[in-house]
Amino acid sequence: MGNLVAAGFPSDDILVVDGKVYVGRDAEVSLAASRELLATGGTTEEQYRTNNVVSASVTKICVNGPAFTGVFSTALDMAIQNYDELPLTFAMARAPSTGCSFTINAVIDPNMNGGVAGFPANGLPFGQITIGGQLSQYSVDVIEHVITHELGHTIGFRHSDYYNRAISCGAGGNEGDAGVGAIHIPGTPTTASSGGSLMNSCFRTVETGEFTSSDLTALSAMYTPLTAPTLYSGVDPNRCLDVPGGTPAQDTPVQLWDCNGSAAQRWTLTPQGELRSSVGPNLCLDVKGGIAAQGTSVQIYGCNGSAAQRWTKVGATFRSALAPNLCLDVFNASSAPGTKIQVWECNGTNAQNWFTR
Repeated sequence: MGNLVAAGFPSDDILVVDGKVYVGRDAEVSLAASRELLATGGTTEEQYRTNNVVSASVTKICVNGPAFTGVFSTALDMAIQNYDELPLTFAMARAPSTGCSFTINAVIDPNMNGGVAGFPANGLPFGQITIGGQLSQYSVDVIEHVITHELGHTIGFRHSDYYNRAISCGAGGNEGDAGVGAIHIPGTPTTASSGGSLMNSCFRTVETGEFTSSDLTALSAMYTPLTAPTLYSGVDPNRCLDVPGGTPAQDTPVQLWDCNGSAAQRWTLTPQGELRSSVGPNLCLDVKGGIAAQGTSVQIYGCNGSAAQRWTKVGATFRSALAPNLCLDVFNASSAPGTKIQVWECNGTNAQNWFTR
């Protein structure tokens, strides 16, 4: 307990049950994890994560939940899918599965209404989540929400309303600023709101079970793989498809820019034909307004599966699903940094050729 008090948790928010130590009521902290919480380098604006994170060497996290049946089984599958469908440094799957780097055990406590988990230690996720059997009174989406939340703790997320649990719980105080044990993630709010994050302390009966935009930004900042390729233009191999400033905001127009290997220039072509940006796990290359007309600008926007966000790679070109003869194009074939990217009638010129590296 001494390490946790030193890390900023108030003593009355630290619980010891059956020899296990919990903070924030649902996050178990092992001795190794509590030592890591004392690592230097945190800020005072904790929003999402601790210093304890999962190593990039963990490439597949499996969740073993043999006691999960009926709606609990469905909710567990949905929660795992929430993580696995994102381009993160790790995949997530339900056990049994092959190639697991680490396995989290999922158990059900029939006397609990909620869930508990813990923080990572030594680069590995916390090894168990416990889900309350009394959640059966709620919808499958609410159960999915709780499971996804507890899995969030196992990979290093704090409560987003740590500073005032009353925001989501209706009562409760400050878990502690943990000034040296928590890090605010750029691009996420420094304040919390009801329904604003899946990592709020308490759940509502109307939860959807899905990540909010700030949750997705946080996941991207922590666990975006660096292996997504860059797309460089046929007009100049030193110019890449780029999100200006690496800003993870909807409606940000993309541009041509000096290749620099940053997340702003890394794109993942999914099996569905999306070009997902590495600045955010739920941001896709999008034809503005879904307008199938020459000269329409291209931007990043929340992934929604529409034709405006589906692309087919034909040779070195990317053809839009909006029309059979519209291609991703560099305005006026200019190689100048900052040049607008648009859709234009496919013409086979270098302005429409894109290559990966």
